Amino acid sequence: MKKKIRRHAPGYALGFLLLLFGFAALSWVIWKTWPRDSQSNPFSVFWASLWVEKLVLLPGFEFELVYLVVFSVAMLIAALIVFGLSRQWLPLGGRDSRVECPFCRKHWRTSPDKALGICPYCRQLVHPKLVDG
Repeated sequence: MKKKIRRHAPGYALGFLLLLFGFAALSWVIWKTWPRDSQSNPFSVFWASLWVEKLVLLPGFEFELVYLVVFSVAMLIAALIVFGLSRQWLPLGGRDSRVECPFCRKHWRTSPDKALGICPYCRQLVHPKLVDG
């Protein structure tokens, strides 16, 4: 059985916005904590500076940069979940329906997704009319 994917545009827009926020926050943290001098182990310097450096949003409201890293990872995971949930697989032609020939008025069963068909009785190329779903 054939399947068709249907993408929901608002879900993709929300997922892209979350992805943008996540990457922006993560790149800002990396830019802020990039080691100024070359050392033997830059990862340990990066990890130590995440807990030491503070981000001041408003006077009196500050937090460590590691919380921004947690926020950015959460935004990236949420974006992947939204991207995954904004897709829908629709089956095509799952069951046969009863159609009617407009010329000879006889009925037969066929897939309802076909616009044109050949009537098995009068052998004409017709647009069959759907009799029942």
